Amino acid sequence: MTATDADDLLVDLAEGIATLTLNRPHMRNAVDPAYLRRMIDAVRSLDDDPAVRVIVLRGSGKSFCAGGTLDFLRSLPDMDDAQLRDSVYECFQGITRTLHQCRKPTIVSAQGAVVGAACEMAAACDFRIVSEDAFFLENWVDLGLIPPLGGLFLLPRLVGLGKANEMVMLGERVPAAEAKALGLANRVVPLVALEAETRRFAEGLAAKSANALRVIKQGLRRGQENSIAGEWEFNVHAQLGLIRGPDFQRFVESLDG
Repeated sequence: MTATDADDLLVDLAEGIATLTLNRPHMRNAVDPAYLRRMIDAVRSLDDDPAVRVIVLRGSGKSFCAGGTLDFLRSLPDMDDAQLRDSVYECFQGITRTLHQCRKPTIVSAQGAVVGAACEMAAACDFRIVSEDAFFLENWVDLGLIPPLGGLFLLPRLVGLGKANEMVMLGERVPAAEAKALGLANRVVPLVALEAETRRFAEGLAAKSANALRVIKQGLRRGQENSIAGEWEFNVHAQLGLIRGPDFQRFVESLDG
């Protein structure tokens, strides 16, 4: 296993299966733009590597990822529109875009919290293998914001419009068993079996024709998208207005309590 910059983003490649590990357990693997830039670079490098057949995204510790860091959220109102659009959403949308458009099969292996940006990352991947304690949460509305990274497009296609409404308008938590019933999770296993089941699942994919999987992914994306690119663009503009509005800063300040 090798480290990317510091030891908080790890890449491992074995027998065609690349594992990208968010290794910030002390902060529940929360992310910020600088960290996401490194994630994007890592995923693109793995996508270009002919030795890689499957990409697994996982988090160390008790959670997969708790979303954006509190310091990052507090910094948003002080950024101008260009910073928000070109820096922040280039990174936050960038990781979901990179995962969604990846030519190789992508698997999220998740335990604990899959919150905010992490929920959008998971929705952008092909498969989600989760432990029994995992939960998905789109908590943007509780910050006075929208899910701007593709979730408004992808979630209704995964779980249906009614459940997507509950997730994004009410901020309702979806536990692992319900996620499996809805199609948001492909497998639910005990926490102690998560790593082994993810590996078994990845090995099954790695044994398939890489060319066939690539073309299948292209076909599935074409049938699904009408078009997510337009949603990404619209959501950035909408989110800028909400960040400037009266609710966001008040909600972020309440997180201290």
